[in-house]
Amino acid sequence: MISMSRYISIVSGVGGGNVVAQRQLIMRVVTQNSVLPPNLVAQFANSDSVGAYFGTGSEEYKRALAYFAFVSKNITSPQLISFVRWVSTAIAPMIVGDTIAKQLAAFAAVTVGTLTINNGATPIQVSAIDLSTATTLTQVATLLQAALRATADPQLTTCTVTYNTNTNQFVLTGSTPGSGSLSSTPSGLSTDISAILGWTTGGTILVSGQAADTPDVAISKSASISDNFGSFVYATPSTPFQNSDIEAIAAWVDGQNNKFMYSLATSLANLQTLFALIKGFSGVVLNVLSTTQQNDYVEQSPCEILAATNYQRPAASQNYMYYQFPNRNITVSDDPTANLADAARGNYVGVTQSAGQQQAFYQRGVMCGGATAATDINVFANEMWLKSSFSAQLLSLFLNVPEVPADDTGAAMILGVMTPTIATAKTNGVITVGKPLSATQQQFITSITGDSTAWRQVQTIGYWLSITFEQVTNENSGLPEWVANYVLVYSKSDAIRSVSGSDVMI
Repeated sequence: MISMSRYISIVSGVGGGNVVAQRQLIMRVVTQNSVLPPNLVAQFANSDSVGAYFGTGSEEYKRALAYFAFVSKNITSPQLISFVRWVSTAIAPMIVGDTIAKQLAAFAAVTVGTLTINNGATPIQVSAIDLSTATTLTQVATLLQAALRATADPQLTTCTVTYNTNTNQFVLTGSTPGSGSLSSTPSGLSTDISAILGWTTGGTILVSGQAADTPDVAISKSASISDNFGSFVYATPSTPFQNSDIEAIAAWVDGQNNKFMYSLATSLANLQTLFALIKGFSGVVLNVLSTTQQNDYVEQSPCEILAATNYQRPAASQNYMYYQFPNRNITVSDDPTANLADAARGNYVGVTQSAGQQQAFYQRGVMCGGATAATDINVFANEMWLKSSFSAQLLSLFLNVPEVPADDTGAAMILGVMTPTIATAKTNGVITVGKPLSATQQQFITSITGDSTAWRQVQTIGYWLSITFEQVTNENSGLPEWVANYVLVYSKSDAIRSVSGSDVMI
C-alpha cells in the first residue's frame, strides 16, 4: 500500500463523483487469536457478530460488549470495531475457506473425491477421498487431513485440517512454519471437492507462511492493510508485554504524527517506570489497571469515547475527563495515589464524593506527548479528525479535476475544498472562536506566519490559513515537481478539568 503522505502530507504541532472516504475513528484490537487469518482486517458492527466469529467466551467478544455498550453524553455509541491478527509465532502457509454455511450431506456423498493442492507452484493430486463415514463437519476435516498427509508431500505430511463451527470455515495449515504457500485449483471434474470446502471460491483466503512479528510490526502491517481506525489496543498477549515492547509501539505511533492513538493499561507499580521510557512519544494513553480485580479493559475508555464522537454534529468535541464507566474498576481512591498517577500521566477511574454519594469517573484525559505535541486526548482526537477530513477532501480534488495549477487559481481550489471542513470544525468545537491569546501565543503566531496581524484573525474567527507553492526535487525520482504548502493556525478547543472559586460573604 503506497502511503498517502506521498501525495498529501499534513504535519501537526456525477461530475466530481470520485469521493475519497474519510477515516472512521473506530477502535482496532490487535489479537493473537488464530481464528482470524493474518493480513486482513475483520470489521464488525455489533457485539453479536463478534461473538459469532470469535465465540462468546472469547476476550474479543467481551471487549466488544463493553465497546458497543458505551453511550456518550451526546447519546451516541461506537458504530464499528475492527480486529487484526498479530502473528506472534511463526506460522505455516494456510488455505482459509469461505464462510458460506456447509452442508454435511454434500460431504457424506463423497466416496471418490479429488482435490488439487498446490505447494507453491507444484500441484499435488489427491484422489479417492472418502468422506462418507463422517457424521459431523469436524469429522470431515479429520478424514480430509488423513488423505492429505498420505500424499507424502513435505508441506502436507504433518498438515492439519480444521473446521470452525463459528465461521463455517475449513482451514488447511501446512507443515512448515515460517515460509511457503498453499492454494487449491479446481479441476472441473465432478469429483472435485475444492468448491464445497470453500477453498476455490471468492471468499477463500490464502495465507503465506511467515516468521513471527514483534507487536510494533504487527500494528504497522495492520495500518498498511487498512488505516480505517483512530485508536488501537492489544488483546491480552499470551506472553505479557515488556516495557520495551510498549516503548517500540509508542515510537511507531509517535512517528505517525497525530494519526493514531495507542491506549494501554499497566499497574500502578509499573506506571512511573513506563512513563519514564515513553515520555515525549505522542499519541500514547497510559491507564492504571487493577491488579486485584477482573480485567475491565480500562484502556478502551478513551477509544470508546473517540469512536462515539460524531464530528458532523454541533458541539461534538469531548472532554475525556468526567466520563463515567459504571462497570469499570475504581483504581484510585485517595489523593496520594492520584498525585502519583497524575505525575506519571496515568489515566484512571477515580472516586470522589458529593453529599455523601460516591462519584467515580475517568481521569485525567492526558497523553504522553512532549512540548510540541497534544497532551490532552480531546485536542489530539480533534486534530486526528481534522487531518483526516483535509486528506480526504484534497485527494478528492486531485481525482476530480484535470489539474491543480501552482498559482492563485490552484490556491483558490485548495481553499475551496478545505473551507467546508473548517466550517464544520468551528461548529463541532474543534476550532474555537474568540479564545483569548496570551502574549507568548501572539508572538508565536506572528513568527510562524510572518504576519503581525495573524493572531488577531485566529482570535477573532478561530483560524489563519495560508497556501503557497514551491518547486522541489523528488527524493526518489530525482525529478523536479511542484507542491502546495499550507499553514493552518487554529485556536484549539480547551476543556477545563476543575473549577476554583471564591465565596465572598458580606
